[in-house]
Amino acid sequence: MEGSHDLVITAASILVVAVVGQVIAQRTPLPTILFYLGAGVLLGPIGFSLISPQNLGITLEAAIKLFVAIIVFEGAFSLEWTHLRIVNRAVRNLVTLGALITLGGGALAAHYVGGLNWSFSLLFGALVLVTGPTAITPLLQRVRVSGRTRATLSGEGVIIDPIGAVIVLLIFETIEGHDNGLAQGIVEAASRIGIGAAIGIAGGLLLVGWMRYFASEVGQIARLSLLAGPAAIFTLSDSLTTESGLAAVVAAGLVAGNAEFPHKEEAHRFKGDITALIIASVYLLLAATLEPEDLTRLGWRGPAVVLLMMVVARPIGVLISTWRSPLSMRERVFVAAIGPRGVVAASLATFVTITLREEHPSESAALLGLVFLTIAMTIAVQATYANWIATRLGVRPMGVLIVGAGRVGRMLAERLISTGEDVSMVELDTEKAELARKVGASVIVGDATNAATLEKAGIRNAHTVVATTRSDKDNLLACQIARTRYGREHVVSRVTDPDSLPGFEELGIRVMNPAAATATILSNLVRRPSIFGLLTGSAANDADIAEVVVASEDVAGKPLKELTIPGDCLVMLIRREGRRMIPHGGSILLPGDVLTIVGTDGATDKAREYFAGYQSIEW
Repeated sequence: MEGSHDLVITAASILVVAVVGQVIAQRTPLPTILFYLGAGVLLGPIGFSLISPQNLGITLEAAIKLFVAIIVFEGAFSLEWTHLRIVNRAVRNLVTLGALITLGGGALAAHYVGGLNWSFSLLFGALVLVTGPTAITPLLQRVRVSGRTRATLSGEGVIIDPIGAVIVLLIFETIEGHDNGLAQGIVEAASRIGIGAAIGIAGGLLLVGWMRYFASEVGQIARLSLLAGPAAIFTLSDSLTTESGLAAVVAAGLVAGNAEFPHKEEAHRFKGDITALIIASVYLLLAATLEPEDLTRLGWRGPAVVLLMMVVARPIGVLISTWRSPLSMRERVFVAAIGPRGVVAASLATFVTITLREEHPSESAALLGLVFLTIAMTIAVQATYANWIATRLGVRPMGVLIVGAGRVGRMLAERLISTGEDVSMVELDTEKAELARKVGASVIVGDATNAATLEKAGIRNAHTVVATTRSDKDNLLACQIARTRYGREHVVSRVTDPDSLPGFEELGIRVMNPAAATATILSNLVRRPSIFGLLTGSAANDADIAEVVVASEDVAGKPLKELTIPGDCLVMLIRREGRRMIPHGGSILLPGDVLTIVGTDGATDKAREYFAGYQSIEW
């Protein structure tokens, strides 16, 4: 009875701390992960003994593995596929070449500065390969950066997890005496990742099919399916091939997250809440296994190793990996400065050190402390300077600020994001704010009629402000602040009451009245059906209009007259850093340019692939 009571106390403590952590994250700049780590140590066996991981026994390892799989699936599910395709080369290089540089740099620092032997130094380098969505996502929610920068960090954080886990396992097996040679190790690593990815793709497609045909009518089934699906995919893959489960859930998350199915937003919101609880549980349980001397065992050498990773290994790896990528030099420097470690590194470090502690007690304790010190320092330091460095480097995009995250605001945000725009939103209702985050927008919860809230949302970096709330009064006040205090020239507002129109027009605010807009649309459908159909994508004459962000190496840096654009298409407009240019034959395209293309239906898709440098994928 005493053991079961201890488990109840542990579970209750985790639930309470998880809720308190979310409140602290909303009200203070303290990263939630740091709070969880500190609370885990304080409430663990060396503190108040409210959280006792040892009572779980072998169940702890199984629970943490499953929890990490659900967290990684959530990260992959939320990846912005539109931007990820643009930076696919940068992400690919970061998780291969960049990973090798991080591995080597971490091993060198741990050996020559930290004093670890070569085996444990290599193990440390492998453990800190992974950044992870639990560390990257909260930081990017606080710091608004360009879509390409955000996609690069998010993509690296998700895809590197299974790669790092496999490398850790190979090095761990070598320390345990199972050395099968470098060549065989590489083959085994590729096999585990490849098998996991194949199972994940198949599982993701099955999950989408299940959601469409069996969970389409009942939202509760959809919510539970999106939680049970990744758990089943991970378990199947890991059962068939050891340590392939993380690769499987990454692939499944990418497939499911970029498909459409009934109740998707509702199910994802529910799963996001469960994931937040799981993240808290993992950090609290793992931190409770720490002993104070683990963090201080290496003395000054521990922080020195972490600093070398942050200011030497990470920047070198990123700058080399992103060479000739669509990222600008400023964006590359920002990515190089950001690389917090998270839950995957913590869980892997805990498991390997538990196994190695009996034969290598001193080295295992030093390794565990060094990994957790890396997590704490990278999160604390980078969360502190991320906003400052983003501002100094100018990687905050000139995007669109939308006031109101209701249905109209979210639909507008989704459309703008699909065309490559960076969108931030202000919403007072937390539920609506969470829905807006699901479409890829950066959302600030607060009152849009307050200048401080607009400032926090990035109004200084907005080329356009759009007010979409149902309240004409709130819309007018927010637009007035945008025009008079911040000098935003392009301000648009929704106006519900026609009698309110003069107040907006006197301030030079462009307005859209639903009744008047409906009449205009119907008029255009009657008088100009072909042109209006072209603009709305519903033309019957096979004409189409599309936008694409230039990312292809074969296109960037060349004038239009030297390009062979596939199909019957014409480039009508070039947008570059907020400026609009009418193209001519001598116009040279640069990475990041947004092109407006007009052409026959189907040809614009080929032109989009030509300029963006990717092949279309339809799920």
